Amino acid sequence: MIQNPADQKSRGITGGDVFLIGAVLAWGINFPIAKFALDFMDPVTFSATRYLAASILLFGILLIKNTTIGISAKEAGMLFIIGLLSVTLFQGGWAYGLSLTSASKASVLITTSPIFGALISAAMGNRPGTKAWIGIFLSFLGVAVVINNSLTEITFNAGSIVGDMLIVGASMMWALYTFVSGPLVARRGPLFVTAWATLFGSITLNLIGFPSLIEQNWAAIPTLGWLSWASTAIFGAALAFVWYCAGIARLGVTKGMVYSFFIPVIAILSSVILLDEVITLIQIFGAVIVLVGVKLTRSD
Repeated sequence: MIQNPADQKSRGITGGDVFLIGAVLAWGINFPIAKFALDFMDPVTFSATRYLAASILLFGILLIKNTTIGISAKEAGMLFIIGLLSVTLFQGGWAYGLSLTSASKASVLITTSPIFGALISAAMGNRPGTKAWIGIFLSFLGVAVVINNSLTEITFNAGSIVGDMLIVGASMMWALYTFVSGPLVARRGPLFVTAWATLFGSITLNLIGFPSLIEQNWAAIPTLGWLSWASTAIFGAALAFVWYCAGIARLGVTKGMVYSFFIPVIAILSSVILLDEVITLIQIFGAVIVLVGVKLTRSD
């Protein structure tokens, strides 16, 4: 029996909404929890180990779903590149950046990936419309306001600016990953590609960070530090993505995009509550500018 669209709208929150809400909550709260864990772990060690654990969980989900996990040599090469972008470079940069800046600012700056996506698309010959260019300008203006934290003077802090720029650079890597992974995701599915890319990317990151893994004082990590690490691996790196894909499959990409705007809001609120971070009215103003810019760019 085919349901009337009006009846579907009147049902309120659906299973798809629940999946998307779970994903957004997991990703939002992931910022302050990861920031706390980084007090006890080197950024590369943190990202390398949690994504290796996440890849094992993702493969377990694929096996439960009876999904064929075999890959060809050509697919292996592509998945290695995808893993390099999405885990080695994106997560490596994100963790280092988060260790140097606040979780609140990081959650705003990382939302600029659609802006870089529009610029990459333009470089490939797909010219954005006027609305998108306005959105790009507004987003970068908002980023400057969030980082500078002033409308009347230049107040960039050396340590913080490095962290902020690493987060922005990670956002660019995510946009590039989205373009590179598109064809393979269309053929094999997002969960399959993410599982393999996470495995390849985390192995590469573990090899790069091997000295840090050896030097890490594992015994000094408190129980709460381990719980934070486990939370970011299980929920932030694995289950949130599974839930997001499930929500998108039920409700469509457009609604998923709408939910994604709540990630920095949740991240800021949870950072203020859990870490006692302070975000100024000027930074909130800058965050609003960024989100408006992203919305304009996506809707063009």
